[in-house]
Amino acid sequence: MIKEEEIENKENRENKESKLKHVRVYEQLYEMIQNGTFPPDSRLPSETVLSAQLDVSRMTLRKALTLLQEDGMTRNVQGVGHFVCSQSESRQEKSHIKTPQHPVYSYCTEKLDTVEMAFRIEPPTKSILDVLKQYTPAVVIVDRWYKQKEMPLAYSLSFLPIERIGEEKIDLNQSSQLQEYLERQCYDQKNCFRRICSHSTAGNFTALTCTLSEENSFLLVQETIMDIDGQILVSSKHYIPSGLFRIEICM
Repeated sequence: MIKEEEIENKENRENKESKLKHVRVYEQLYEMIQNGTFPPDSRLPSETVLSAQLDVSRMTLRKALTLLQEDGMTRNVQGVGHFVCSQSESRQEKSHIKTPQHPVYSYCTEKLDTVEMAFRIEPPTKSILDVLKQYTPAVVIVDRWYKQKEMPLAYSLSFLPIERIGEEKIDLNQSSQLQEYLERQCYDQKNCFRRICSHSTAGNFTALTCTLSEENSFLLVQETIMDIDGQILVSSKHYIPSGLFRIEICM
């Protein structure tokens, strides 16, 4: 009986040690990042090389890398590798943002350098009128592709009642004015915001002209911006690949 208990205890200890191994590897990598062995913006060795260096299985290493990514210490660029986040990206204390920002800029972990935009004016469908909760004779439909070094990483689709263009004095001959309104001006303190975050597999075909993620898995942010009277100003859908987003909530 005693022998059976000893065997069981030994098995429990081994299982516990196995479960904690990835935590120890996480701590090792964390210290190596902190002490400059892997400096900011550097690429970590491949999983094969790194698992050999740390003398652990690739499965254990991947668990540790997942924890680092969750904590904002590293980011994974699909098909390229794992990179150490710069100080501005990592889990440093951030200044409190009073005004909500565009979800792609708030939640995407990558640095975006360009935005490609296209828009069209169409008669509203029944579904669009139901979304806007108001009658409008025409709706402005705006596509935006957010890029890093010409590679699209995120996508936004927005609907505006045509009346909003006139009220905001937006010159559609100057598309930059429409972009400025959608990217910044509509996120005004006097406006109200509602966001619903969920998982989606529709990002690639919704983005029309490009593939955002080979894994076809996205954070979908459905956003409604209203004025103080509850009138909907803009309704949008924002798609960010699942491996490239991080949401921080400040209370």
